[in-house]
Amino acid sequence: MQTTQRHPSPLARPALKDANGLRAPVLLPKAATGKPAPALATFMKILAPGMLTGALWTQAWLGVWGALLLAFAVLAGVIAVPRLVGETGKATSWAKQVSFGEKIWLNRLFLPVPATDSARITTLYLVFWMGGLIALLGGFLSSPILSLTGLAVAYAAQFVSFGKLIQLYQTMKDKTPLYRFWTAVPHNDNLPGKAARSKHG
Repeated sequence: MQTTQRHPSPLARPALKDANGLRAPVLLPKAATGKPAPALATFMKILAPGMLTGALWTQAWLGVWGALLLAFAVLAGVIAVPRLVGETGKATSWAKQVSFGEKIWLNRLFLPVPATDSARITTLYLVFWMGGLIALLGGFLSSPILSLTGLAVAYAAQFVSFGKLIQLYQTMKDKTPLYRFWTAVPHNDNLPGKAARSKHG
């Protein structure tokens, strides 16, 4: 009687440890291997709190529903523009490294990151959202104090988190081939210039 052998999936195998003692699965799940957001997404995240707050302030002229519709349109634009434009600039730019760091932080359930870095970034995100919500409430209530205070808190947390995300990327970029591949530049050996040089070489 022939018995079938079951081969465990790569994720079911024992995790490996890197030089820093971090447990790393042999293979990241497909859901965690998506590309990081384009660099333009970082700039849109900078503009988003101020634009959304400003949109809610227009209720004085557009009414509540008009201001809410404008805010939703702004939010849709913030999400859609980076996807429509795609990649811009160098893969090593600071804005792109922020996207890399954020993707690594989101992947932390599958490829753990240093606990201290994870806790700091999580706290900064919570502070950012708290400040953003206060700013939006200020815009909805037409309160300059709430709007300015919320924006100040949100932007302070956001820029500090950007620095932490870049540091996280620098720490983790060599921990798995997936992260190293993000900055790989494809080379085409079929370009006319290279073909001509290879003939004369």
